[in-house]
Amino acid sequence: HATSRFAHFVIIFAMPKKLIFVRHGHTANNSTDHKENRLMGWAKDDTGLSEQGVKDAQTTAAKLTTYQIDSIYYSDLLRTSETAHIITSTLGLTGEPTHLLRERNLGNFAGLTSHEIKTTRPGDWDKFLDHHDLDWNGLEGESLRHVHERFARLLQHLHSNHTDQTILLVTHSGYLHTILRDHFEFFPKESFQEVSHSSITVLEKTISSYRLALYNT
Repeated sequence: HATSRFAHFVIIFAMPKKLIFVRHGHTANNSTDHKENRLMGWAKDDTGLSEQGVKDAQTTAAKLTTYQIDSIYYSDLLRTSETAHIITSTLGLTGEPTHLLRERNLGNFAGLTSHEIKTTRPGDWDKFLDHHDLDWNGLEGESLRHVHERFARLLQHLHSNHTDQTILLVTHSGYLHTILRDHFEFFPKESFQEVSHSSITVLEKTISSYRLALYNT
């Protein structure tokens, strides 16, 4: 047990001191009306930021100038790439695209509104919202466990390359929420916490893990 605790300490010690997450900006597929809001996932990756999304990303980029950011990684999907390019141009840094920060692959849910799924596939919608079953994949895309495994690979890369640095990660709402809730256990398993477009969430390293220093601002 002492050996495993020491190994855990070494891993945490070598991790970045701060992880800053930013959700991508608003797109034409996003709406507060559940009859209009379309689940995007990976499918038809041709929807970039809306005019409002560009403005919000610019505002977020200005806020990020107060942080001493060492490196930037971003999901390689279009909406996150456009958000990241606005941020990197403001900060004068380069960013690295990665599939490890992609939104969950929503399979045959992608492109549909939540209203359409609730109406035509209520059983699958209920299972989609039940976060206790990490292996459910009725949408023929990714299970939650697949998303967690991608995040674990990202953490391993950060552990190997960015000890005690501040890293910016531009990603998606579903991805961010599931790792905050399931990996770090900041939120109850039954909960769903909103992640706003272009919002900033900050994790700061502690002796044993990370603490949620800032959420969705």
